[in-house]
Amino acid sequence: RAPMGSRRASVAFARAFAARGCSASATGANGAPPMMTMMTPGATTSFARAFASTASLKAVKRADAPLVESANAPDAPERIDVAFRDVLDVKRAVAWVKANARATFAESVDMSVHLGVDPKRSDMIVRGAVSLPHGTGKTVRVGVFAEGEEAEEARRAGAIVVGGDELIKTIKDGGSNAINFDACVGTPGMMPKMKEIARILGPRGLMPNPKLGTVTADVGAAVKALLGGRVEFRAEKNAIVHAMVGKVTFEDEQLEENIAAVFKKILELRPKGKGAPNASKYLKKAYLSSTMGRGSAKMDLASLTETAAAYQG
Repeated sequence: RAPMGSRRASVAFARAFAARGCSASATGANGAPPMMTMMTPGATTSFARAFASTASLKAVKRADAPLVESANAPDAPERIDVAFRDVLDVKRAVAWVKANARATFAESVDMSVHLGVDPKRSDMIVRGAVSLPHGTGKTVRVGVFAEGEEAEEARRAGAIVVGGDELIKTIKDGGSNAINFDACVGTPGMMPKMKEIARILGPRGLMPNPKLGTVTADVGAAVKALLGGRVEFRAEKNAIVHAMVGKVTFEDEQLEENIAAVFKKILELRPKGKGAPNASKYLKKAYLSSTMGRGSAKMDLASLTETAAAYQG
């Protein structure tokens, strides 16, 4: 039932609601019937009681709901830390992210760069790959679609999944559950056959691509590059590039060099066609964060550019 003292307010609300619904024209567009007719006094009172009862029940549930908090949840950052944070150079950003990593495991460090491109245009797609000088700190399982001598070369290089027609059939029948690798390489001769599983590998970013160097006859070198810390990135629909640059357990200098390698590659991929942004409008913002860290560090674009220019990789 509605609490004492709220019935009169609820009845007034219901009557105002009904009157507002009836204030529309008698007929809608193209002679359509009116959206709402005048409510009778009895219907108005019933509606008011139901409305007040529902509102009271929700208020009781909110008041009685227990406050559940994770034992591992970090302290919430102060408003000033989020709204008025400083723009940091690369060294200070790396130090800030490492200091604010709270998880018990080795968190990954990710860099996000907002670009001034239009990803909907095919000539403004920013997509590439780069080998990090100090790796990603992550164990990568590499799968190779090859046959004969090229398959043996892939196994010697360290690929854990190697196959041809049989591997394609296994993935086609088993779907995503049959995929047990994190990166994929294919030979040019296997690509026509891999069309059968393109819909399975493509959405997961595993379909080999000649622009990324994963479609090659030199499968040994491609496998070693993936195992050595090769990362791929692409500007998503909001023109933001996300790339992993290491772990919080890395030394500061190692993270700085990995950041420089990725940022240098992003600069090299700036579109040059008609309507493409110039150098001053290509970069908008850049942030550095960890997997479960306390917020993210906003990086100075001038410092990033200088660090990338000084990197010799």
